[in-house]
Amino acid sequence: MKVLFKNLLKGYTGCVDDIVMYYNRKLDRVIIRQRPVYRNHPAHAPFKAVMKNLKALNPSSEYREDLKAYLVLYNKLPQNTYHQIQSWNNLWQKLMWMLARINPEVDLATLTRTDIYNLDLPCISMKRAVEAGLLPRVKGYEMLTSSI
Repeated sequence: MKVLFKNLLKGYTGCVDDIVMYYNRKLDRVIIRQRPVYRNHPAHAPFKAVMKNLKALNPSSEYREDLKAYLVLYNKLPQNTYHQIQSWNNLWQKLMWMLARINPEVDLATLTRTDIYNLDLPCISMKRAVEAGLLPRVKGYEMLTSSI
């Protein structure tokens, strides 16, 4: 839910009871949402292992810049007007989950950089990822050639 203040209270962030408030620079809005309630579930452990491994892959700074450049172009697509991705990290996760969906033999919980290069996976560069169909084509994606 978007929040508007009469007295410009943009600096307020934090939690009150079950409500979380924060300011989003890109949207230029204060967002208020209900704090999620986490319950134990058998799927949490594998998901946690995958997310921990994706963070450990730590893409290079040039690759991150390519992700940021692609993100701007991706958010400009007409079909993404109301479903924009907010950060390069979210785009990175989307890319890797699509890789796992297209290549079932890839295990994201144990994937390493050497595996990516040895298996010649399309996530090596943004250009190859787009050409492999992991992400939609945007104008100028051919320039995003930095490797992971």
